[in-house]
Amino acid sequence: MYRKSQMIARMSLMLALLIITARLVIPLPLFDYLSLQIITVYLIYPTLGMKNGLIVTCSYLILGIIGLPIFASGGGYAYIFKPTFGFLLAFVTLPIIQSFISNKFNNGIYSSFKKITIINICCLLYIYLIGIIYKILILSFYTNNVTSLSILISVTTLIDFSFDLLLVLTTSLIMLKLNQYNKSSSY
Repeated sequence: MYRKSQMIARMSLMLALLIITARLVIPLPLFDYLSLQIITVYLIYPTLGMKNGLIVTCSYLILGIIGLPIFASGGGYAYIFKPTFGFLLAFVTLPIIQSFISNKFNNGIYSSFKKITIINICCLLYIYLIGIIYKILILSFYTNNVTSLSILISVTTLIDFSFDLLLVLTTSLIMLKLNQYNKSSSY
C-alpha cells in the first residue's frame, strides 16, 4: 500500500511539473516557443517507469485538449491545429521510446553520463522528427509558399534544437544524480 501511495504521489508531482514547466516559455516568432518542459518530459520515464509515465503524459494531453490552459499557449481542442502540437504528441509517447532505447542500449540501466546522454539525444531526435513532420503538415495548410515554409522550419528548428540540446545535457546530469541517489537510498 505504501509503494502504491508513493507512486501516485510521484505521478501527481510529475504531472504538476509538466504543467508548470510548459507554462515557463520564451515566445519565438512564427508560432513557436522555448520551454523548460523537455526537462520534465525526460524525467518522467526514469522516475515513474513506462506504464505510469504513459498515464501521466496521456493525462496531460487529454486535460489540455479538453480545455485546461496547461499547454505553452493555452489549451482546448483547437490546439491540435497548432504547429507545435506534434511535439506534444512526441512527449506523450516518449516513455515508450525511452524504455525501448534504454533497454536496447544498456538493459534499462542509466549508469553513466555518456550512456544517458546518448539515449537522451536519440530521444530528442525522435521528438524533433515527430514535431517537424507535424509542423510541416500544419503549416503547409496555412501557406502555399514552400520556400518560406522551408526557411521557417529551418530557422525555428535550429533555435529550438540548440536550446533543447542544452536542456537535454542538463537533464542527463540530473538523471545521473537521480540514479546515484536511487542506488544509495534503495531499501
